[in-house]
Amino acid sequence: MGLLGDFTKGFIIYTVVLWVLAIIAFVAQGHIAFGLLILFVLMIPLTMIAHEYLKNRKKREHNQN
Repeated sequence: MGLLGDFTKGFIIYTVVLWVLAIIAFVAQGHIAFGLLILFVLMIPLTMIAHEYLKNRKKREHNQN
């Protein structure tokens, strides 16, 4: 993976960690509704990333056979 790919992967991981910490902070402060709202908003990009990853993984497995 090139420099841009490594940067992108690192940025996504950093963003997800910040979102998870924000969810934990909201729940710890008693603002459960805000924590759930952030969780639901975070699910949209996570499902898109997971879908693309699984699609590319199937292509790689198909090319190896």
